[in-house]
Amino acid sequence: MSKQFKVGDTVEWNWGPGTGAGRIVERHTDDVEKTIKGSTIKRNASDDEPAYLIEQDDGDRVLKSGSELRAA
Repeated sequence: MSKQFKVGDTVEWNWGPGTGAGRIVERHTDDVEKTIKGSTIKRNASDDEPAYLIEQDDGDRVLKSGSELRAA
């Protein structure tokens, strides 16, 4: 089971040689599909392994599984 986060939490994740960071704007406990910048992104999600839609400071959004995230 991954760490549980809530809407409004600031999180970070590994991205290339560095990290990405942002604020959680949605939490999903069922499989989710979002279109972000013209690409369809899917994540399997459950109560034990939620998926999160995260907004970065520049306004970009990313969809991540809880296991990819850590508190910032």
